[in-house]
Amino acid sequence: MSVSLKTPLVLVTDDDLVRVSEENPGYQFERERDGSVTVSPTSTNGAAKDGEAFAQLYAYAKKFGGKAFGSSAGFKLDGERIVKSPDASWVSRARIDALTAAERRVFYPLSPDVAIEVCSPSDSFETIVEKGAQYIQYGSTYAVAIDPQTRQVVEFGDPPAGLSLDFDAIIDA
Repeated sequence: MSVSLKTPLVLVTDDDLVRVSEENPGYQFERERDGSVTVSPTSTNGAAKDGEAFAQLYAYAKKFGGKAFGSSAGFKLDGERIVKSPDASWVSRARIDALTAAERRVFYPLSPDVAIEVCSPSDSFETIVEKGAQYIQYGSTYAVAIDPQTRQVVEFGDPPAGLSLDFDAIIDA
C-alpha cells in the first residue's frame, strides 16, 4: 500500500529525501510538486520485475551508450521539486554530459529519456499509467507502464533507436 503525506510540515529537501531513503531500504520515496512525499514499499516479486527491466536497459546502455538506472534513482522531473523514481530508466550520454557537476550531485534535474513503471500489488494500474504520461509531459521520449497481473502494457512516445523491450520477460520475472 502506498502512503502519501499530503501536508508537509517542512519542505523535504533533496538531502533529506536521500537520507530517509538510505535509512529505509526497500521503500521508494518520491516528492510531488506540492512538497508531499509518497512512500511505496517494493515487494520481492515486484523487485524481480524491476530488475529485469533494469537489466534490459543496462544491456541497451552497454551497446548504445548512456546510463541505465534502477528503481532507487531519483529524477527531478520539473528540474526543481517533483522527484520520481521509475522502476527502471535510461538517460542518454549527451543529456548526462550537459549536466553540471552540481546538477549530477543528488537528483538529475530532468525526466529520463526512457522510464519504465511496473505495477505492484499495492499500486493501481491507473496510477502507473498516469506516471508514464507524466514522464512524457516533463521530457521523456519513451515511457512504459506494465501491469504484470493483466499483462497490459501502455507505451508513451517512441523508444530510442535500437531499444526493443521484452515485456514478457519483465512480466514473467
